[in-house]
Amino acid sequence: MAGIKKTDPGIEVALPIVPMLDMSFQLLFFFIITFNPGKLDGQMTMNLPATGEAKAKDQSQVDMTKQSDTELEIPSDFVVAVKSYESNLTLTVRDSEKVYEVGKIEGLDRKTRDDQHKAIEDLMGRLTALLKEKLEEKKKDNPGKAADNVKIEANSAMRYSTLVAVMDACLKAGYQQVGFAPPPDAAQ
Repeated sequence: MAGIKKTDPGIEVALPIVPMLDMSFQLLFFFIITFNPGKLDGQMTMNLPATGEAKAKDQSQVDMTKQSDTELEIPSDFVVAVKSYESNLTLTVRDSEKVYEVGKIEGLDRKTRDDQHKAIEDLMGRLTALLKEKLEEKKKDNPGKAADNVKIEANSAMRYSTLVAVMDACLKAGYQQVGFAPPPDAAQ
């Protein structure tokens, strides 16, 4: 028995998993209970196509060679044209008869962030005032027929923050539905 030596098994490390699970579930419960999203966060009125009757009654009647209708035209009072190229931003409002110049900001890249924000805010204020005025004129001329929707026509170089500011200006002016017109540079 002199040749067999007993080895010491060493120190055993125990990882207490139960307290860690308890703590993780308590944290999860705390964050779920305290989470309080705003009621209007992420809600936006959009122009969606109306539900209608299908053109083909049966799948065998579908003609795959025909191009489907991609342009669903919803009538609108005005189109707000927003053009953003490089460091310039131009806003115009047009109806079936006339184009109204709202304003232009040049050299946005040379301005500080505060000056950019102030200039865009001023331009959106002018847009809101013009749209309010035009909506009131339309309602005065045709009280029962005046629609309360407007379309935004923005080019593809538009910053999303500017597009959201234009949408907000349209909503502040009293328009209930804000839709989008195809971008003028989509074919390029």
